[in-house]
Amino acid sequence: MSSRLGEKSLLERSIDKIGGLTLETRASFFEYMDNLSKELPKVHVEELIQQVNHIDHVYLVLVDIIKGFCETGALSSEKVNEMVEPVWNLAQSLLKKGIPHQNVVFLNDAHPKDAVEFSAFAPHCVRGTGEEEVVATLKPLQDLPGVQTFSKNATTGLFGINQQGQAFHSWLEEVFTKRDSLFIVVGDCTDLCIYQNAMGIRLLANERNAQTQVVVSKEHVRTYDVSVKQAKQLNILAHPHEVIDQFFLYHMKLNGIQVVSSIET
Repeated sequence: MSSRLGEKSLLERSIDKIGGLTLETRASFFEYMDNLSKELPKVHVEELIQQVNHIDHVYLVLVDIIKGFCETGALSSEKVNEMVEPVWNLAQSLLKKGIPHQNVVFLNDAHPKDAVEFSAFAPHCVRGTGEEEVVATLKPLQDLPGVQTFSKNATTGLFGINQQGQAFHSWLEEVFTKRDSLFIVVGDCTDLCIYQNAMGIRLLANERNAQTQVVVSKEHVRTYDVSVKQAKQLNILAHPHEVIDQFFLYHMKLNGIQVVSSIET
C-alpha cells in the first residue's frame, strides 16, 4: 500500500512539473506579468517632453517599419502592420510639437543576398527587392530633410550605417555628450528588433553614464503570431504574439526602460 502511495506521489510530482518548475510557479509568474501589463500607464506626449524639458531633447526611433515586415515577403505579418497607423499619428504629433527632423531616426533592415542572418530567419528585406523600403504611410516622414536612416544587416541597429557613413552607436554617443535625452522606440518586432534596439540604447547610455530615458509603448510595437498548432504543422518554432509581447515588454521594464500602454497625442 505504501509503495502504491509512493508511486502515486512520484507521478503527481512529475505531472506537477514542467521543465523543473511547478505549474503553480509558472501560473503565478504569468499572472504577475499579466497584472503588470494591465497596469501599464498611459502617458501624453506632452508628459514625455516635460521629462526632458524641451522637444529638442526627444528622439523618435522607428525600427523596421518596412514592406518586408508589414506587407510582402516571407516575414511579413498583418499583425505587425497594425502598428503603422498609431506610429504615423505619434510622429505627426511630435512634428507639430516641433521635434527637429534630425531627431527622427529610421533603423531599417537592408540585407545582402548572402546575409548570415538568413541561417536563422528566412531571407527577407534584401537590398534592391523593395522589401527594405519604408511603408508608403511613413515615406513622407522619412523624406523630410534631416531625417536619418540607418541601414542594418542584423536585428540590432547599433552597427547600422547612415547616409554619411556613420554608425548608429557613434551617432548615439554624440547625442549623449550633448544633452539629456529621451528616445521613443516604435516598430517591430517587440521581441527582436525593438527589444534589441531599445536595450541597445539603454545599455549604451548606462555604459556612458548618460542621462537618457528610453520609452516603449505597447500600442506602437508589434510582433508576429505563430500558434503552437501552426508551428507543429509547419515544423517551426511557435510564437504566440500576446505571450511574446508581454514577456519582452516585461523584460524591458525590468532593465529600466519606461514601458507604457500608449502615448496619447
